[in-house]
Amino acid sequence: MKTVRFALLALAVLGSACTSDTSTTTTFSTGLVPTQTTSTTSQMASGPTPVIVDYSPTVSDVAGLMYLLSHPGVEVIAISLPVTGEAGCALGIEVTMGILAMLDREHVPVACDPEVPPDAKTWPEEFLEKQENLAFGLPEPGGDAYPGVASDLIAEATLSAGQPVTIYAVAPLTNVARAFDAHPEIVGNVEAIVIMGGAVDVPGNTFSGNAEWNIFIDPEAASTVLESGAPITLVSLDATNDVPVPDWYATALSRAEQSDQIAYLGRLVRIFPSVTSGFFYLWDELAAIVVTGDVEITTERAGLTVIAQGSESGRTV
Repeated sequence: MKTVRFALLALAVLGSACTSDTSTTTTFSTGLVPTQTTSTTSQMASGPTPVIVDYSPTVSDVAGLMYLLSHPGVEVIAISLPVTGEAGCALGIEVTMGILAMLDREHVPVACDPEVPPDAKTWPEEFLEKQENLAFGLPEPGGDAYPGVASDLIAEATLSAGQPVTIYAVAPLTNVARAFDAHPEIVGNVEAIVIMGGAVDVPGNTFSGNAEWNIFIDPEAASTVLESGAPITLVSLDATNDVPVPDWYATALSRAEQSDQIAYLGRLVRIFPSVTSGFFYLWDELAAIVVTGDVEITTERAGLTVIAQGSESGRTV
């Protein structure tokens, strides 16, 4: 069991949703370190933060990715795609390289690893419907993906960054775990891992009700990462439950200045109506905001572990 910082509540999020009223903050007690309010903005005073993105395209994932790619305080130095993610390798690479072409960031290397972990679970079919539409409206990517596997790209990017890196991990943690297993020397070069995953003091969102999907799909990998010794901020359902996608989200996108990325995100929201139906939350967007330090968040330190086997597999305790 390792001590992990996990986010409890976003105190200010996205424009008109911002609030300075902290009277509704819920304090979660684990008997360890008291709740604290933190911001990472000051860490960016010396220049952009080098960030490795480990994600798999969904509406929430690509919104988080585009936010980081567009942020002046961030330099995305590599993108890895887990085969255990909802988009898999082929579609994931196609969409990611299209987004990079759209934002003129084609120099950023992209890699996957097609080897499926033997104990990994699969996503429900209803979660995978229309996934191919994620590529709709994106430019044809130029160049090729990174020639090696994702774990090697993570290691190479970490060691060549010239300063400690932040890993933004918003998918099953297959790639990050493989990178730490194959290249244990990189852990000391990781400033922070911001993980969207887990449910600490709230119910899970899987069908079993006791786990969160990103952890549930590859709990062995999640356990490896949590036990790695790297500094971790877990943006769990404890925090993301407070930022549901509002019903005015699609209208706001249609009325915003129509940059390529706003137009693309607006198309995705129309293609995937479930985004504004009450099912979606700003899962990966909140994790991206935590990376940049653009808002303050309430966090708590807790000793956490992941149950990797059995009927409670994937549960964060």
